[in-house]
Amino acid sequence: MKTVNKRLIGLIVISIIQLSFPFFFIASKENILKNGKEYIFKIEPVDPYDFFQGRYIDLNVSRLGFTPKDTSEFKRFDIVYAEFDQDTSGVKITSLSHKKTKYSLKLKLKSRRLNPIKVSLPFNRFYLEENKAKNIEKLIRLNRKNPSFVHVLILNGEFVIKDISSNGKSLVTGKSVNSPT
Repeated sequence: MKTVNKRLIGLIVISIIQLSFPFFFIASKENILKNGKEYIFKIEPVDPYDFFQGRYIDLNVSRLGFTPKDTSEFKRFDIVYAEFDQDTSGVKITSLSHKKTKYSLKLKLKSRRLNPIKVSLPFNRFYLEENKAKNIEKLIRLNRKNPSFVHVLILNGEFVIKDISSNGKSLVTGKSVNSPT
């Protein structure tokens, strides 16, 4: 009887631990949505299909460059935190550091050349329902003369993709959104 109780207690503890992981993941993303700072990156999206993951928008965010004062503090494959500034021409990196700040984004340096440092941003896919992904790709293709943007919220090194827009209008919800231009 005692071994049955121990097993039952062990099973309950393991179940609670397993159920807590999704809760903490969702809570951290909700915190970013509530408290994160929004940056709007220019994109050139396409709509590929992945057999296992379904339809998504491949964002094609252009790589950003940054010229540090001292390149010796950075090495290839270092984990760094980038801070950004938003203006009408888009987003630019204002600083790279090994220390996390409230509105910095965690990046891994992959560039061979470190002057200027070119960084690839970690958000490159935006998953949607099958029909929405097709419709958004079609809207973007028909409206090539207007640039498209991805709206990203950043907080404590992490990010959440909030929206995709073109011409001041959300392509996901159809509502008006902030635009860098």
